[in-house]
Amino acid sequence: MTLLVLSALVVAFCLGIAGVEAGRLISYPPHIRTKRGSYIVEFESHIPKTHVSRFHAMSDVSVDRHFTKVLNGISVSVSKRDFDPSHFAQMDGVKRVWPVRYYYPASTLSAASNSSSLYLHHATGVEKALKELGVDGKGIKIGIVDSGVDYNHPELGGCWKTEGCPWQYGEDFIGDKYNEADAIPIIEPNPTPMDCAGHGTHVSGILAGRGPQVRGVAPGATFGMYRVFSCPINGEGGSSDDILLQGIEAAFEDGHDIINLSLGGGAWSEEPVAVACAQIVQQGVVVVAALGNDGAGGLQTGSAPAIARGVISVGSVDNWNVTSKPGIITSAQGTQKIALSMPGDSKYPFDFDSDTPLEIPAGGEDSIVGCANYTENMSGKIVVVKRGGCTFNEKALYAYTAGAIGVICYNNVAGDMSPAVSNSVPIPFVGISDDDGKHVTDTLAAGKATVKAPKGAREISPSKTGGQISLFSSIGPSAELDMVPLISAPGGNIWSTYPQKLGSYASLSGTSMATPYISGTVALLKQARPDLDVRAITRLLVSNGKPITDPATGLKTTPFMSGAGLVNIYDAIKSRVQFDPPVLSLNDSKISHIQGYSKLESLGSVRWAARTISIHNTDSKKSLHLSLSNAAANSLSMILANGSFSYTPRTWPADTSSVSEDTLPQVYSPNAEKSIGPGKSCSVTVFIVAPKGLKDLESWYYGGFINFTLQWDGEKTTSTQVVSYGGYNGDSTIQDVLSPPSDGLPALVDTVTGEPVNDLSTLVIDNNATKAILFGLSIPSRLVEIMLVDAATDKSAGYMVQGYNEYLARTCPECSVPYVGVPLTKTVFTDSKLTNVTQVPAGKYHVRIRALRPFGDTSVDSDYQVWNSGDFTIA
Repeated sequence: MTLLVLSALVVAFCLGIAGVEAGRLISYPPHIRTKRGSYIVEFESHIPKTHVSRFHAMSDVSVDRHFTKVLNGISVSVSKRDFDPSHFAQMDGVKRVWPVRYYYPASTLSAASNSSSLYLHHATGVEKALKELGVDGKGIKIGIVDSGVDYNHPELGGCWKTEGCPWQYGEDFIGDKYNEADAIPIIEPNPTPMDCAGHGTHVSGILAGRGPQVRGVAPGATFGMYRVFSCPINGEGGSSDDILLQGIEAAFEDGHDIINLSLGGGAWSEEPVAVACAQIVQQGVVVVAALGNDGAGGLQTGSAPAIARGVISVGSVDNWNVTSKPGIITSAQGTQKIALSMPGDSKYPFDFDSDTPLEIPAGGEDSIVGCANYTENMSGKIVVVKRGGCTFNEKALYAYTAGAIGVICYNNVAGDMSPAVSNSVPIPFVGISDDDGKHVTDTLAAGKATVKAPKGAREISPSKTGGQISLFSSIGPSAELDMVPLISAPGGNIWSTYPQKLGSYASLSGTSMATPYISGTVALLKQARPDLDVRAITRLLVSNGKPITDPATGLKTTPFMSGAGLVNIYDAIKSRVQFDPPVLSLNDSKISHIQGYSKLESLGSVRWAARTISIHNTDSKKSLHLSLSNAAANSLSMILANGSFSYTPRTWPADTSSVSEDTLPQVYSPNAEKSIGPGKSCSVTVFIVAPKGLKDLESWYYGGFINFTLQWDGEKTTSTQVVSYGGYNGDSTIQDVLSPPSDGLPALVDTVTGEPVNDLSTLVIDNNATKAILFGLSIPSRLVEIMLVDAATDKSAGYMVQGYNEYLARTCPECSVPYVGVPLTKTVFTDSKLTNVTQVPAGKYHVRIRALRPFGDTSVDSDYQVWNSGDFTIA
């Protein structure tokens, strides 16, 4: 824990931005990395472009970028260190002000490689659409906002903006030297958006690959690459949202039909990039975005801009076939072959042509998972560690510091694992399945063992989890309980192009890979049916998804994980019916008797919601006959049966041998069968009843699929389309927001040792800033306040440094944000703008955290969850 605490607090003590009036100056929590002195200012929609001249006239203020298409606003930088950004928020015509935050590509995980792309395309209807319908994306323009592209790659055209070249648009907005650790990051764009990181080239291959190794979904489309991520420096290739907005606006101005965003950050639709994307959708452009790779953190881990209204948010399923690197384990018991993942960067390949000794770190659990300093010298050895406890980068660093020349990390859950580490640690790092991990650890427990992994060796084998939701894929709903993702595509173990300097090909996993797959299918749909608008495209794509069956329960995987299921673009293109809306986000609902459907009065008081679905028969010659039925999906909760909290969601039903109907969601309709004339529309009302047999206090998220069976006059065959639904089985407004006590948070910690301070009665605080408050959030929160409170009067003395934070995402040990740290000193601010600073007088105080519950009113005290520390002394 020490290393994690200190790394989080380095960020917390370095940043000094805080916020004010809700809806004007937005404040980020201290763990969010922001660009010092830089802000995005959004104007009201009616404010003319000339309004920016007022900012040009301000001393110490530089207008860096002027956005006119996707956002009515500017990005500015301020040279004065003590400048108060609330001055911007108070200016006439200003709608919102955000600090400029840093962004990263939706993190990718290196994976076992896959070379059977045609099988991918078979499962998603892409192959059938290409062969039978002749669509390949021709005439459709796709803008990719990413880390650039190696356009010289032979499978990507080998050209840039020449006649007949697929790459006709794009530019570089960042260059190769950008480092967010610099006080003023260097921005020196290159003449072309050449990729030095790999992410953008891999994404591009999924869309544009021309074979023979990589066959993209829409190879006939015209592409633009808008480079907004730099080369990895110190292991990271970051950007900031002002640069992202510049790339997104350029893609919009170039007239692209589709904009692909394999990136994410934040959890609220109020993020500036999310605001811009929502506006782009309103102007008729399809935006496709990765939901994120924080599935290990459980529910509500989706990120912006995927959660923005109108954006197509994408989840990931695992590929069906993987090609792994064989590893030969040799011991006194003989030899055994295991399957090693293949890192996406060839800079540190796991190539060992001779037998190399294996070793498990000695010690307790922290040592077994490789999350502590080693007690032994690992020089010349490959260490074997278990997944969990800390990041893959930290595992690699501990092993490297001990002298190890490689790391094998085995999964802590069933199935293959695809870890990735940055280039900052110069040793190879690979993953293996839990089964292979058990073999290796059992072998080492019996004696010595070695591993050999010859250079260039590969083996293809079926994936145990092919077609299932990837474990890393973030889970919905959004912070505002909207359904995300909307649809899923192959994103686990994807073989695609890579910069030629980095090996030409790589296998990566992530929603970053699933996102371009969906963008490609949208291109095929637009080519086949050019009359469709953005909403119609979304309706057809989502309602033709194929729900995924959970093999453990036999029910459908919850739409909070899969959306409508696996994309099937052939069925979407051929569809002759549209459902509006294609998704029903039920949020929560109150308990009452059902009104409007007398046949359901016998159900008594239940949680229920009524929704109306509009159905349009687009066949101009034949009548449509339909009937509906319900396919209940798994319910998910992060509360275990014993009442404890778990970041790995609990699934209901756990045992399918005896499942009571009242523990599953039910769907009823007074008009479950309908006939619709050629070109006509009708409406169907559905009553959705939450699982009455599941306890409200266990915070279940339920969902399922309304299956519409369709048959047209004179046709013998039927087809099925779906409308997914999901809701919260309880009153979301009373949920606890702060992490459970089992996490040991909130806690006051020593920032030097990283250890909790358990005895506060002898603690004395001054302004040396060696103590801090750590807290976590089990669900997102609109506002979290951290205050010093006078112990004698129980009245707030003011906000702590960085003590007023808006729009916070969930935290969890294995998420991109494990917790939030706030420094504890004598300094407080007496206003929510954090501008009126003072020092509290000596005396007894405690810390109070107020976290706003879902849909709470910031002015109502009872809408907050409150935590108080013990009393301590301030000198």
